[in-house]
Amino acid sequence: MTDGRAAAQPLTARALGRALLARQHLLARTGREAAEVVGHLVGLQAQAAPDPPYLGLLSRIEGFRAEDLSSLLEGRGAVRIALQRGTIHLVTAADCLALRPLFQPVLDRWIRSSYAKRLPDLDLAGPVAQALAPLAERARALVEQEPRTFQQLGALLAADHPASEPAALAQAARCALPLVQVPPRGCGAAAVRRRTPRPSTGSAGRWTTPPRSRGWCCATSPPSARPPRPTCRSGPGSAASARC
Repeated sequence: MTDGRAAAQPLTARALGRALLARQHLLARTGREAAEVVGHLVGLQAQAAPDPPYLGLLSRIEGFRAEDLSSLLEGRGAVRIALQRGTIHLVTAADCLALRPLFQPVLDRWIRSSYAKRLPDLDLAGPVAQALAPLAERARALVEQEPRTFQQLGALLAADHPASEPAALAQAARCALPLVQVPPRGCGAAAVRRRTPRPSTGSAGRWTTPPRSRGWCCATSPPSARPPRPTCRSGPGSAASARC
C-alpha cells in the first residue's frame, strides 16, 4: 500500500552535478538582471580585468550586453574587491561589506606568510589586526582623500615605514582595509564582442574604501552587516574561475 507519493530515488552524482549547474544558471540562460545574478552567485571571479565577469554573465543571462555590467560598476551597484582566496571578485555593493570580514583570517595568514620578511617595521608575529592598525589608519586617510594605485599608496606609506618595501606596505593596507577598485578599471565591452578572454592592457587600478565602510577596519564587523545567503559560488563562475 502506498500513500500516493512516488518512491524516493537516490540522488546520483550526475543529478547533483546538474542541480548545481542549474542553480548557477549554466544549463539555461535566465532573464534576470545582472545585479540579481551577481548577488545570486555571491560574486564572480574578476582577478583579470575586465573580461571574466562579462563572460560569466554572458553565459548565464539571455540578451546580456556589456553595458549592463559596465553601468552597474560605474553606478557603484557592484564593486571589485579581494575576497575568495584573496583574489579580486565582483560582488554587489550590498554584499561587499557583509562578505569581506569572512575572509579576514585568510588575508591575515597570507600577509604574515608572504610579506612578513618584507615588512620589518611591522610586528606580524602577534595579532595581525593590532600590528596593522596604525598603517590602516594612515592608508584609509590616503585613499579616502583620493583613490590611489597600489604603487602610489605604497610609496606614501613608506614615509612612515622606511625599512619596509612599498609594494608590501600596499598589500598590508589591502589586508587591513576593505579596498575596492574604482571605475573605469574592470569596465569593458571587448569580452562580450569577442566571446573569448584576453588580458587587459589598461592602466593600473585605483583603490578606495566603500562609503559605508568609513571608520570600519576589517578586524571588526562592518556596520549593519547582514549574514550572507548560502553561497552558490562553488564551481566555475567564469573563464578565470576555471583556471584557478
